[in-house]
Amino acid sequence: MRKAVLISGIVILMALGGCVRRNDPETAVTPTPVVLSQWASSASASSAYGMPDWSAQRATGEPDVAGCVDDSRAWASARGNGLEWLDLRYDTPVYATEVRIYQTLGRGSLARVTLIDEAGEEQLVWQGTDTTEPCPGVFSVSVSRALTRTVGVRVELDESRTGFWNQIDAVSLVGVP
Repeated sequence: MRKAVLISGIVILMALGGCVRRNDPETAVTPTPVVLSQWASSASASSAYGMPDWSAQRATGEPDVAGCVDDSRAWASARGNGLEWLDLRYDTPVYATEVRIYQTLGRGSLARVTLIDEAGEEQLVWQGTDTTEPCPGVFSVSVSRALTRTVGVRVELDESRTGFWNQIDAVSLVGVP
């Protein structure tokens, strides 16, 4: 009888042991990374058509120009026919996955997009010629591999391509903190 009770106890313990939750790799849940989309909090530029209208600060925050128009709420360079740049800074450093440039007038002159990391190092993520259509429009650059956290974006223009101003209303930085 003792032997039967002992065997029954072992069987019960084995059955209960099967109910214990294990950390099997197959059942483990991988957390989804939080993707943050943010607007620039400060900006500087090689030049500006006016101050405060058309200044670099007009490219900070969310877009506020709805049409394809000359609007003083967007940044515009002083000349509209040469090489220009717009530097933007963001509050939260992220491993960048995308940059979105909101253009409101004169599309076609974007030449380069560079990420700036916390140490001030630059990483070229796009170089080429953007499209002139549609206006207004959003030019998106996908970032395949940001090795360091990004705090800034530099947008370079070659307005000699169009012979006209390219107005930028906002630039969004998308990434994982």
